[in-house]
Amino acid sequence: MLWELIVLLTLFTYGSNFGLYFILRKKKKIQGIEKMSIIFGVNMTVLFLDGIFLMIGKILIDNTTVILE
Repeated sequence: MLWELIVLLTLFTYGSNFGLYFILRKKKKIQGIEKMSIIFGVNMTVLFLDGIFLMIGKILIDNTTVILE
């Protein structure tokens, strides 16, 4: 169960970076430093959400094993 969550969050992280890359590639008016700040900001947000989802998943897994035993 935890491995599936980790794989899903990894796909979410790389998928959001992939989508952001294509969105920023089409916009010609944004300079290099602005693009990098947007990318780093999105990466930090996505990694923060990944950590929250992993924590919630771990808590749910621990609670279900206690309930089932």
